[in-house]
Amino acid sequence: MEVDIIVEPDLGPAQLVELAQAAERYGVRTLWASNYFAHWDPFVSLAPVALATDRLQLGALALSPFEMHPLKIANALLSLNELAGGRAQLSIGAGEGNLDAMALAKPPKIVGAVREAVEIVIGAGSGQLRRDGYAGEHFQVRFPCAYDWLRAPPPLVYLGAYRHQMMRAGARVAGGVFIGCTPLEILPPAIAAIREGLARREAPQEGFRINSFWAWHLKKDRAEGYRESRRELAWRARKLDPQLISLFLGPEDVQFVREHWDDFVAAWFDRSGNIRGVPDRITNALCEGFTSTGGLEDLDREIERFRRFGEAGQTTISLRLHDNPMEALEIIGRHVVPALR
Repeated sequence: MEVDIIVEPDLGPAQLVELAQAAERYGVRTLWASNYFAHWDPFVSLAPVALATDRLQLGALALSPFEMHPLKIANALLSLNELAGGRAQLSIGAGEGNLDAMALAKPPKIVGAVREAVEIVIGAGSGQLRRDGYAGEHFQVRFPCAYDWLRAPPPLVYLGAYRHQMMRAGARVAGGVFIGCTPLEILPPAIAAIREGLARREAPQEGFRINSFWAWHLKKDRAEGYRESRRELAWRARKLDPQLISLFLGPEDVQFVREHWDDFVAAWFDRSGNIRGVPDRITNALCEGFTSTGGLEDLDREIERFRRFGEAGQTTISLRLHDNPMEALEIIGRHVVPALR
């Protein structure tokens, strides 16, 4: 199984170049720049990285067609892909925080709209918009778009999905499905949904990829790893969805977490990692169930977890880095990448 990294969206291009060059040396497949509001634009950030690397794939994660028309997403992706000589990637999803920040709404038929967006972006890079554009229920391209300036091979386009219906749609039209934070306990049915979608494709898809977001909090200082992981817990498991956290907590603890939701959020905003009033046994169970958390002594446990992801059918794991990303990358590059080859 191959390893990608996802970096903080507030890292500037110079920092990304340094990380990207190290990631390339370690054999990481892709460096993903996140698309958040009030942060660096991922395509702008990755442009100098494209010029400073040779083999590393460069990804923007995740773009929503409800914040940016799919044709404009295609323009940005294809421009980066040309700079990178065919190494650009993209994940398209329904969108969450950005839409909330801009007070943008989603249509009733979210799956169909995201599927159309993927088709437009792929169609732009493969010449399918050259004659007639695109006429969908949700999105249209009314003029022919030839893209005669393209020289590089088409980029890989993922569909980002949390739920099985979206996963099936992605498997039917995209080059890969990017699963959101799915632990091993619920991975097999997700893989089954993807395979169901693949079976319904009109034509076989060579090199189809199944990737997933996974938070990395293994540090040289084990206590710091847990502190950082606790700080981010408010956004894990689809924002601590009761159905998901019940995988690792009993009913009373699930209710307790929901009652203390504001305390989880406060620990993120104050950057402390101290979740007021919530026992360590609860936070540790969530950290260890939904992330890789701990110290160097926990590496073997996490590598075995990733191997099981691969055995279940994943082709790639994307590890989300947080504080001190170079230290995290060195641990991943020296230990995780070689072990999973």
